Amino acid sequence: LRKTVLKIRELQPHVMLRNRGIGNYGDYYTPERVVPGPKQPSEKLWFTIYPLGTDFSYDPDATKYKGTEWIVHNLVDAVAKGGGFMVGVGPSANGEFHPEAIRQMRGAGEWLKVNGEAIYATRPRPGTLWSDGDKVRYTRSKDGRSVYAILTEWPGRQVTLKSVRPKPKTALTLLGSTSVLLWKFDSAIGTTVTFPENLRQAGNRPGEHAWTLRIQPTEA
Repeated sequence: LRKTVLKIRELQPHVMLRNRGIGNYGDYYTPERVVPGPKQPSEKLWFTIYPLGTDFSYDPDATKYKGTEWIVHNLVDAVAKGGGFMVGVGPSANGEFHPEAIRQMRGAGEWLKVNGEAIYATRPRPGTLWSDGDKVRYTRSKDGRSVYAILTEWPGRQVTLKSVRPKPKTALTLLGSTSVLLWKFDSAIGTTVTFPENLRQAGNRPGEHAWTLRIQPTEA
């Protein structure tokens, strides 16, 4: 197997191989049915593969599909830790996907239309700065100028971001919304963001499942 891998790389130096079955000769690894708990210390690329139903094969039972919110939250968690998230959906014997699986994945697509800026081409923040507790996940832009705080639960009137310090007069926005957000920094607790009255009503928020704050530029 080692000789085969080396021959493949000789023929195509830029090939990428999954490490399953070839260990350290692989370029990336794929945790199955779990998003790693902490941020991974390894520099090796990774993404989680997880079935939307009970398994990677076709599931005829609509109640077994885990839901759009499950897709979004796991995607956000994986990307904040520097990985990716692959949803596994199998076709029927006729080559068709279950309508419920299609509905849930399209829902994730609608979420990405609003919040994709915080997912695509982003990078994880260094060290332990990928999260604030269970309900906030962070990513940053490739150029490092923007930090995205993704809220997987609406916090109410305010949210405090412990590890973010915007520069003075920074514009802090909610992706998909034109509402003005007020914020203040306190070195003892972090940055507190206050949402206007209209966003406290669920129907006025941009989408559902999770919401993204863009902080640009930042000092931390």
